[in-house]
Amino acid sequence: MFFATLALALSSCARPDWGDTLQDETAIGSGRQLLTTMAAADEQCPLCRDSDVKVNLKSPLKNAAASGYLLFRRPSWIKFVSSNPFGQPILLATSDGARFQQLLIPQMTYLHGQVFSYLAHNDLPLALALGNWETWLTGGVGQVKVDAVEIRPDRKNRGLWFTWPILHINEARGVTTNDLREHILVDADRRLLLARVISEGGGKTIIRFDYRTHQGDDLCPQPVEITISGLNSGAVITLSFSSTQTPAECPEDLFRLKKPENFQEFYMP
Repeated sequence: MFFATLALALSSCARPDWGDTLQDETAIGSGRQLLTTMAAADEQCPLCRDSDVKVNLKSPLKNAAASGYLLFRRPSWIKFVSSNPFGQPILLATSDGARFQQLLIPQMTYLHGQVFSYLAHNDLPLALALGNWETWLTGGVGQVKVDAVEIRPDRKNRGLWFTWPILHINEARGVTTNDLREHILVDADRRLLLARVISEGGGKTIIRFDYRTHQGDDLCPQPVEITISGLNSGAVITLSFSSTQTPAECPEDLFRLKKPENFQEFYMP
């Protein structure tokens, strides 16, 4: 499924791309104003986008490729449909960020449950369930308390790195996470997000997104290619987007699947 592809994993001990935290108040103020402007622009972007997407996976164990249709809606609704050459769906996967559903048509199976359970079952970091996937896939800034960010220069002079803690509390499961940090690299001149890194205590990278080339208007550009790395298996995933559009309608019902008759059901509580 689409989320399994995205959740294959890397471990990194490499030197971070950012330098020391800025101390100059003028530079800090300028950086925070830039981030405030970009966050405000994100709020004006369309609620939904859809796109054709190609997924390529390269890892020490295997290489794989898939293509399909991707629909995403703020904050974390996602729907992925992969079809055969005759246009018949063979895989459908959806999530609202907390729960997921998956239909494998050839196998006649219906899998659903909580994203946390899926990640735990596959020995994947729970942090992958804490992000805003619409923001991650559109290269947006997302929700951030600007006054709480740390600002650092990029070691390759590509722009500024903004860092803030991720605090997540899942009352139903008693999961509290406060040692995660999100880092974004912004090209200040073009006001474009170039990279995003999620790290845990000690600076270990959990997942990294590199955004290459953008299409669309200046206010809400869509990355044409996203490279995902930093996962434990040494895998590198490339997402290539094309024909990105704004759907006229995007109701939540589009992200809900119904189990067909005669399909075998599997549930992850």
